[in-house]
Amino acid sequence: MTDAKDDEQRNVEYILLAEFDIDRGAILKHQYPRPTGADDSHLAELMLPDGAHARESDWTMFFLNQKAPDDEGQVASDGPPLLYVLNLVRTKHDKEVRRGAIVKAMAVCTRHRFIHIYQAILMLALENYYRVPTVDTLAELYKSVNQMDLSCMPQLSRHETTILRFSDDQNMFEERFVQLEAERRHGNTLARDAGRLDAPHDPALAELGMSASEDSARRGGDSSRRGTRNKDRRFFDTEIVYSGVKLPIRVPMTVYPEEISDFSLIQLLTTFAGGLAAPSGKATHPHLESSGQYTHPIVLLMNGLLTQKRVIFLGHGKPAGEVANYVLAAVALGSGGGGVLRGFANRTFPYTNLTNLDTLLSFSGYIAGVTNPAFEEHPEWWDLLCNINTGKISVSSALAVPPAAHAKSQADALRRSLDSVSLSRNRSFSSRDGKPDKWNNLDTEFVQDLMLAIERHYGEVAIRAKVENYVRRFMSLVPLYEFERTGTTQLGDPAHIAASADKSDGYSISPGDKESRDHEIAFYQSRIEGFIGTQAYHYAVADYQSMQSSCFIRGIDIAHMVYCLRNSTNLDVNEVEAIYKRLDEQVVTDEQVTELLASLPQSQGGLQPLAYGFYHPSPAIRLYTVRLFEKIEGNLAGTRYVRSTNFFHQCAFSNLRYAFSC
Repeated sequence: MTDAKDDEQRNVEYILLAEFDIDRGAILKHQYPRPTGADDSHLAELMLPDGAHARESDWTMFFLNQKAPDDEGQVASDGPPLLYVLNLVRTKHDKEVRRGAIVKAMAVCTRHRFIHIYQAILMLALENYYRVPTVDTLAELYKSVNQMDLSCMPQLSRHETTILRFSDDQNMFEERFVQLEAERRHGNTLARDAGRLDAPHDPALAELGMSASEDSARRGGDSSRRGTRNKDRRFFDTEIVYSGVKLPIRVPMTVYPEEISDFSLIQLLTTFAGGLAAPSGKATHPHLESSGQYTHPIVLLMNGLLTQKRVIFLGHGKPAGEVANYVLAAVALGSGGGGVLRGFANRTFPYTNLTNLDTLLSFSGYIAGVTNPAFEEHPEWWDLLCNINTGKISVSSALAVPPAAHAKSQADALRRSLDSVSLSRNRSFSSRDGKPDKWNNLDTEFVQDLMLAIERHYGEVAIRAKVENYVRRFMSLVPLYEFERTGTTQLGDPAHIAASADKSDGYSISPGDKESRDHEIAFYQSRIEGFIGTQAYHYAVADYQSMQSSCFIRGIDIAHMVYCLRNSTNLDVNEVEAIYKRLDEQVVTDEQVTELLASLPQSQGGLQPLAYGFYHPSPAIRLYTVRLFEKIEGNLAGTRYVRSTNFFHQCAFSNLRYAFSC
């Protein structure tokens, strides 16, 4: 039995092997190194998906140790950790066996959300198992994956992860990587030199050995810095050695908490953005159909995810792996690109089937992928059904409208539908800046922005960033709505919200003036009401309380200040000066600078909003800007930020720094 320390360092917890027996059906033949604790027949059915015999190979994903909510909708925080399972099923045709084919599946169970890195070694291991069908093949795989060295992979904070994720500089945090690599080489050199000492108790020899090792590590560090200068530090490069074959592995460093495996959000958006949602035949549901019958399918899906509805992705005749990718993309959509809300993974079933129906229905607001068309015939099992084959999203006819729905919901839905009719049929953009017309309703504006970005071939990270900003914008309205309705909120400081009209304090949670804010709250009222009380809401409350105790910048709303500097055109001199002054006072330490930089992603202009202060007529604002840039320049990531600003900003910074120092 291994100790707790070894458990923490293990890359893979279990290796599973299932096969199809002509007499017994799907069976789980091996679990290595010990049983998972899950039902064997249940695991076997998930590892051998419907229609697997009709394909040479297929990938599926599912999770272990998911916790069903209690009667109050709460999920227990204790118990074993959530495990992510990547499964490869392969069919080999053989005329000498009954039914002419051998079907086997092998899976790895890990705590790593980037489970796709194990695809290559699973292919080799399953091929080996076909040749040598013994538990020793699983033992060899288990040993190889757990010998993968991640000791030199830096443990980045949430703010550092955000900076690296949206960085234009692939060498961001290069120094952190080099330092860990040098420390490991230094430790290896010490161990090697100590083994060569004939008299380890001789102080002179010990000192000589120490000096030699330090010199070797220093030379090694210099050569490493030269050899790794062009590496993309958004990934950590390592390897797995299996059966004498070295498999290069690239571990993503910028994975958000609700991003699982390698999926395509762009594929999800393009599949379901083509047509109108299929009508349910009943009155519009206030949580889902925010624009009545003309609610865009993507908005319908977003509403269902945020209000914790039961969502099924049906791909009849599709590979189970393809269906699972849609499910994982939906998790990222609802959670804000994977980085705003959490709690989705615990109720996600990337692939499931009828044998798992009872477990599925025990989870409120599940997100599941299926290939069996029988699910479509039972609307009582789901609230939203997304048909991958047709690209249509259906609202269940069995879904009841909440009795406490706002009396004006029907009138609001009619008004919004009239606003969006022309938008869903005629995408109108201003010729000046390519942005959606400001008269459009907020949801359609969001969808149009996404589709325009996809047409312009934006990458996955850029699309997920737009979703992240959209969900953050929505979440900024929730505490304001709660405060207006009840006089208190758990997602913000009531005292700060009450004083939010004073922009100069930087306390406002929601960007924009009061009229715009009230318009957004009214527009999203039904969605906010459906969101409050969900698992994602409770996690957001816990995250807010944790952030208040762990954040380095307190007393001001950095995100709101950056938004005002980037977008506001009606700030007077006193308000601008107050913002720069508060930033200068609050951003002092290295950790505080890092937190500030996380709100200024390079992909969205970096330090551009702050750099405007160099050209302000007010000498005080120019001074605060110079002092801010000096603090940023002294930060590890901030140095690269300053270096990446355009030539004119760098010249202004240099000239003003010299002028104020005289």
